[in-house]
Amino acid sequence: MSAAILFGSMALMIGFGIPIAIVLGVSSALTLLFSGAPLGVIPSMMQATVQKFSLLTIPLFVLAGAIMDKGGISKRLINLADSIIGPVYGGLGYVAVVAALFFVGPSMMHQCQSGGFGPPFFLPAISGSGTATVAAMGSILIPAMVKQGYDPGFSSALSAISGSLGTVIPPSITFIIYGMITGESIGDLFLSGIVPGLIFAFVLCIMVFTQSKKHGWKGDTKRASAKEIGKLFLDTVWGLLSPVIVLGGIYSGLFTPTEAAAVAVVYSLIVGIFVYKELRLKELKETLFSTAKTTGMILLIIMNAGIFSWVLTQQGIAASLTEMALALTDNKYIMLFIINIVFLCAGCVMDNTSALYILVPIIMPIAKALDINMIQLGVILVLNLSIGQVTPPVGPNLYVAADIGKVKFEVICRKMVPLLLMSLVALFAITYIPALSLCLIPA
Repeated sequence: MSAAILFGSMALMIGFGIPIAIVLGVSSALTLLFSGAPLGVIPSMMQATVQKFSLLTIPLFVLAGAIMDKGGISKRLINLADSIIGPVYGGLGYVAVVAALFFVGPSMMHQCQSGGFGPPFFLPAISGSGTATVAAMGSILIPAMVKQGYDPGFSSALSAISGSLGTVIPPSITFIIYGMITGESIGDLFLSGIVPGLIFAFVLCIMVFTQSKKHGWKGDTKRASAKEIGKLFLDTVWGLLSPVIVLGGIYSGLFTPTEAAAVAVVYSLIVGIFVYKELRLKELKETLFSTAKTTGMILLIIMNAGIFSWVLTQQGIAASLTEMALALTDNKYIMLFIINIVFLCAGCVMDNTSALYILVPIIMPIAKALDINMIQLGVILVLNLSIGQVTPPVGPNLYVAADIGKVKFEVICRKMVPLLLMSLVALFAITYIPALSLCLIPA
């Protein structure tokens, strides 16, 4: 009965378009009410969910990304990438993929509004929403690609899928949240996402190359000389040092991911104010407000999702679902296939944070019972949720990219098919070859 109330009320509210954060909290409260459990547990559970040191990582990385944007770091990194690969066949397509994997973040919205380039170098999943990422990146790159002769449908599709897949490159908030739910090492999760992220970038670049060669899509800008590239590199070196300092510090054990986020903030402030001298008091004030807004939205989801996860366990719903799943099959390879399908569908209709809090408490005992590595599972789930955001017929990222590119939804869906097929091939390779996710993690 509890499961019927929980999932039935969720489905009803989602059908009415109520925000997922509210849906999670209200459906949990209704379940507790009908089961006779005290509702007074809700405030304490909400507080306990967000009283975690590791959660400080979220606002700090959000702030670091915003400061990098306003401080001129991200602009220089994009210019460097464009000078190297922009003029070749598919050059802007490669830039779109690289930007999504390494440079896309929440603060990119500011540069979109101001007309500059501006995605921060290593914060692909900070916004908690793939649609925000696509909106930010697409508003810059799609018009630029169309201007250079690229097909509008393909440009829009590439921006949509590149933006969503960037979440696997560290440091990713999606990985941070998965780590908090499962208790797995966030540093190991970051490491596990590097190779799969590069694999996805590679398969997308293959599609960019084949389509560009076929249609003659080539940048019309003059190829930069070695001297010009060298000058841009020297100007960008402070930005290039950022991932070395932050990620190198994490993986060397010098500091934790939370401490790394604080280091990123301080480093970005120093570079933006004293080196590039582009960060002003007004911009700093704006970044603090935008960080507070973004963090508030993410934490609201986390608090209500925490209640939902507790209700799943307290009411025995998670255990019942685990028994049902294991009764269906005890073959871990078949179960991994089922998990892929479930999370692909989930990614179509909800944000990554909500999907993880809803489904991971159900999936985790099943995975442990079948001896599925939890680090590898994290990579699989993140990739599935990302692909789900560009999967018709829902695919929220598709609507955003189609609107920016001024193409019909059916056109972008058609152009998305080959990109999606290549991504699914990569996904299943990563699913069934654990070494691709675990090769960088120390034994």
